[in-house]
Amino acid sequence: VARQTNKYSSAISAAAKKVTSQSPYPQGEMAAQLKTVARLIAGGLKTKVYMVSTGGFDTHGGQVQNSDTTTGAHANLLRQLSDAIAAFMTDCKNLGVGQRVLGMTFSEFGRRIKSNGSLVTDHGSAQPVFIFGEYAATGVLGNNPILKGIDEATNVQMQYDFRSIYSTILRDWFCVSAADTTTMLLKNYQYLPFMNDTAGENMQGDLSGRGG
Repeated sequence: VARQTNKYSSAISAAAKKVTSQSPYPQGEMAAQLKTVARLIAGGLKTKVYMVSTGGFDTHGGQVQNSDTTTGAHANLLRQLSDAIAAFMTDCKNLGVGQRVLGMTFSEFGRRIKSNGSLVTDHGSAQPVFIFGEYAATGVLGNNPILKGIDEATNVQMQYDFRSIYSTILRDWFCVSAADTTTMLLKNYQYLPFMNDTAGENMQGDLSGRGG
């Protein structure tokens, strides 16, 4: 394992050194990580999936400002995420690898709708997932939840199983057959139309350099 790690570290360093100029990024840990990912993809590293992370969303106080619930810690975190992703996609496009990148957000917990009385929302079962990239379809998939009658103890129900998202990405981005996807995930999960129709056609000849 040590020898393999040392060998792969050399490949990572070589890919990073090939990129000498990048678009500007905002401050923050997410932006810094995404900047590195863009550099490695453009440098020719063949890694298929990259994962970056950021903290702070597990708020248990001060999630919003009492005077304006559109401001506060949660709004600031979402702005940092949005700005980092926007800079990343601009950088990838300028580096000529924009069409080789598909991104998605995920978290181990969602949030409830109603505040628990401390200007925060407790952990919940459902959460939105953002899919981004030049081949990602624009718009919202799914319906707004019915909030009437929801109290702080009630979860908003999921509309889609998160494994349906993974299944769709395997099929539409990595060009895995529907049958093989079912074998890999141990079930035939619902197909979700969040990729443009042209994505699969353009991907067939470019699988070797695609990152996620």
